[in-house]
Amino acid sequence: MIDFSPDRRKFLSRSLIVAGAILIPVNARCREIREVGGEVFVSGRRADAATPIKAGDNIITGGDGRVTFAIGRDGFMVRPDTVLELETGDGAIITGLRLVTGALLAVFGRGGHREIRTDTAVIGIRGTGLYLDVKPERTYFCTCYGKTTITDAEHSLDISATHHEAYNITFNDTGVMTMKATEVIGHSDEELRRLESYFGRKPAFDT
Repeated sequence: MIDFSPDRRKFLSRSLIVAGAILIPVNARCREIREVGGEVFVSGRRADAATPIKAGDNIITGGDGRVTFAIGRDGFMVRPDTVLELETGDGAIITGLRLVTGALLAVFGRGGHREIRTDTAVIGIRGTGLYLDVKPERTYFCTCYGKTTITDAEHSLDISATHHEAYNITFNDTGVMTMKATEVIGHSDEELRRLESYFGRKPAFDT
């Protein structure tokens, strides 16, 4: 179990909240779905393999729904019972991904900085694979490989992994956070390999 000072706990509890935005390259406007199954809706319409995903869309999966898609050099695999919003600043460009609830596996290409943002903090990502599973009682967060840097105006915390570093993040009745190392759940090396293969890449643990 990892314990943090009160200031650090407060900072991380804000940083790893349910909703975050992943900034996407400005030339990423629309991409086709790579895989889809079960109940998947894109902006209220049932999705199939030919459905485009564009700025301003929201993606909702049912209990058996799964969808995989790519934006720029980044790949995303959305799990069942998930709500994901593609945010837009000017109606044409995808400026972020907002995970409202559910789970998301993602890989990010090298050569560009990515960020998961909240109102008070930033999680910087470079050439990283990660998995997020957000539930009311806890957030599960795994840096599958690569580095993430969590910063706000006063603090910075680096996480580095070569082959999965996972944590359960929970809160007690007074809002104090505990970050406990845990096993890999909900995602696999094969899924990471499949996501990376869309871009002709391999996960870091295979290179």
